[in-house]
Amino acid sequence: MSLPRPRFHLAPARNWMNDPNGLVFTGDRWHAFFQFNPEGNDWGNMSWGHASSADLLHWDEHPVALRHRPGEQIYSGSIVAGDDGTLSAFYTSAYDRGIQAQSRATSVDGGTTWTMDAANPVLDRGSSDFRDPKVVRVPGGGWLMLAVEAVERRVVFYASDDLSTWRETGSFGPLGSEGVVWECPDLVRLPVEGTTERVWVLLLSTNPVGDDADPAGSAMHYVVGDLVDGVFHSLDGDLRPLDHGRDCYAGVTFDSAPGGSAVMLAWMGNWRYAHVVPSSPWRGAMSSPRTLGLRRIDDALHLVQHPVLPPSGELDASSLRFEPHAVLDVRWDPAAAGSVRLRLEGEGDAVVEVVHDPAARTLSVSRTGRAADGLHPDFAGVRTAPLADPASGALTLVIDGPLLEVFTDDGLTVLSHLVTLGAGPITVSASAETSVVPTVRVGEVRVGATGDAAQEGPAAPAAA
Repeated sequence: MSLPRPRFHLAPARNWMNDPNGLVFTGDRWHAFFQFNPEGNDWGNMSWGHASSADLLHWDEHPVALRHRPGEQIYSGSIVAGDDGTLSAFYTSAYDRGIQAQSRATSVDGGTTWTMDAANPVLDRGSSDFRDPKVVRVPGGGWLMLAVEAVERRVVFYASDDLSTWRETGSFGPLGSEGVVWECPDLVRLPVEGTTERVWVLLLSTNPVGDDADPAGSAMHYVVGDLVDGVFHSLDGDLRPLDHGRDCYAGVTFDSAPGGSAVMLAWMGNWRYAHVVPSSPWRGAMSSPRTLGLRRIDDALHLVQHPVLPPSGELDASSLRFEPHAVLDVRWDPAAAGSVRLRLEGEGDAVVEVVHDPAARTLSVSRTGRAADGLHPDFAGVRTAPLADPASGALTLVIDGPLLEVFTDDGLTVLSHLVTLGAGPITVSASAETSVVPTVRVGEVRVGATGDAAQEGPAAPAAA
């Protein structure tokens, strides 16, 4: 089986993709740079690919922005837009001699061409695990860079007034489980729903390492806190799951997004099995763009994620068949229905089940079948998330080829998975603990992906 390429998520026409890097809104377009192998669909020769979009749904691929050089690979980083329109890219120079340091490149033509600083690297600690610089604006003026000392599980902070000279202000961590490395940090100031308040949130990705690594693999987390004198401080001392699925990693937000919104893209992959995902000539894709915010529940602040969704045709039924590029909206009364089960059947014996259980206060997603079992020993199985509000009877499923994202609790609970349902039609059936049948709305999406010829509008409603 070769998995179908997504149509309305960012995915390269060919070759390997992983972490989103320089995400920036400039010139009325969303620009996404990303880890990319220009020479094959396995990890290696790390460079920055480049794509842009007017609407976060239709993506145009551009030539490689920052290409690996002899003795130096171009690892993850970020981009900020200056007041004069100059784009500054900060990236990790991964040198063959084993040192990782931070370097800079600039563009004056909207990201088409880049000039690397003659003084690179701009930050060098002599460390082999110092990477993933994210540069953010600080209220009142100036810039803050955060990068990880990955093995130490620390985020190191640097301040600058000119994006050239940096001074260390402190660090955050270690925190949470041992046996992982920290990667791809981001610092965002998010709005609290129903208020004018904004609160700092640190985003982090963790990846298990060692001989007894956690088979769950890669994961994303967030920490709510405050920024004091150029250093982040946690308000509750806890790493919380950002996404409860198996395939959401390295998520970061766009610089200069309209209205000051925080829009995140993440890599939908897991380092446990990313290298064996059966897709060719491409491998790797991004999540749906998600607008981030905070919601206060019982005096605690919780992250909320709302996806940017494409237009789609719509039909109603309890059993439907649709192409594997769709948005499903499921509604029911939990008090009357009890637990609700959605069953997605694809090619062969491929099955994905989504179960909303208000009594157990859980949402679970399973992926089974020969394709899932054969992909990797850690791929098949069930993933379960706690429900914040089990009385809320609503699910949104975003399906785009091998990508599945499940949103519930009005954005509080999210599970993102790669799935092996195949390229053919998917059948969805809904059932409940009682005789109450949930309402399922399926909207097939006809948005063309990068490199596709068709750029169609919404699908017409289909008959049940």
